[in-house]
Amino acid sequence: MSEVEEKRGPFGKLGRVLGIGFLLAVMIVGGVISGQWFWHRLTHVTTDAAYVKADMASVAPEVGGRILEVLVREGQRVTAGQALVRIQDEDLHHREEQAQAKVAEMERQILRRQAVLDRTRATVRASIEAAEAAVAAARQQLARSQANLEYVEAQERRMQALLLRDVISRSQWDQIHAGAQAARAEVAASKDQVVLAEARLIEAKAARHTIDEAEAALEETRAGIEQARAALAQIRWTRGRTEVRAPITGVVARVFVRDGDFAVPGRPLVALYDPASRYVEARFEENRVAGLRLNKEAELKVDALPGLVLRGRIRRITPAAAQEFALIPRDVTAGEFTKVTQRVPVELEILDLERHPEVVPGLSVEVAVKKQEPEGRGS
Repeated sequence: MSEVEEKRGPFGKLGRVLGIGFLLAVMIVGGVISGQWFWHRLTHVTTDAAYVKADMASVAPEVGGRILEVLVREGQRVTAGQALVRIQDEDLHHREEQAQAKVAEMERQILRRQAVLDRTRATVRASIEAAEAAVAAARQQLARSQANLEYVEAQERRMQALLLRDVISRSQWDQIHAGAQAARAEVAASKDQVVLAEARLIEAKAARHTIDEAEAALEETRAGIEQARAALAQIRWTRGRTEVRAPITGVVARVFVRDGDFAVPGRPLVALYDPASRYVEARFEENRVAGLRLNKEAELKVDALPGLVLRGRIRRITPAAAQEFALIPRDVTAGEFTKVTQRVPVELEILDLERHPEVVPGLSVEVAVKKQEPEGRGS
């Protein structure tokens, strides 16, 4: 026994044995883990190019203005129709009051012009009716005068014949002749009255243009009030849009603005997502997609939640590589001959989703799907 071994004694041998045993145990455990990893890789299609996603809604205002108040915070749950952001509306309020006053004034103007039209119609109608009655009376008087003239002239002719035979005296003839002359004068006067009455009727009917003018003025005011009401409705619509509301029930993913910022129509203020729509989008290498099938279950490991293994199910395999949807897709005709393995996007439904509110959009996921066994195997 050497001097060194004598100094170590039996404990030196025991330590060496324990060290070798520990090393062997580590090698065995490492081998088992490596074997399990290798077997898992051999029997499963895996990828770590996967992320939690959800149906997002970017909420943008329809009107611009200074932001008065942001009413929500990131991570807050909101319901459809809930106010998210309030935009200043003082100017719109002032414009609404002016538009309301204009509509009220035009409504009063319509009442006044309607009253004028009613009076004009009544006056013109009464004038025409009176003129028509006067024409009818004048024509009736003319008819009576003409009938009387015919009778008197017949008497005059008979008396003239008697005068020539000296049956009546000259004074009697003069009396008959004077009566005939008076009847002729009466007929002439009646004709003048008919002409005068007809002229007045024409004048009364001509006054109808005042009705047309009153109607035109009323229609103009009605058209004006319709425009004023439309302007008021537009202002109210715009003012109603100064409260930006949630289009869906969901969770606030991002707030892009703060109190005092300026809102621009079409520029998002808040982003929401529907928790019930969360899913995983995984991108598998093209040479491994053959082992995937719709409705196959998968294991989902979220990097941010160690120890949590979720179950998923394939619901969609995109029929094109992700590169086809890139902003600048590859052009293989441009002299690029280096082969690059492409990735195919696959959507996976997260099972028991409602039990895992902590799984939020954007988290990285590792996906493992058991390979599809060839048909006929094991039979």
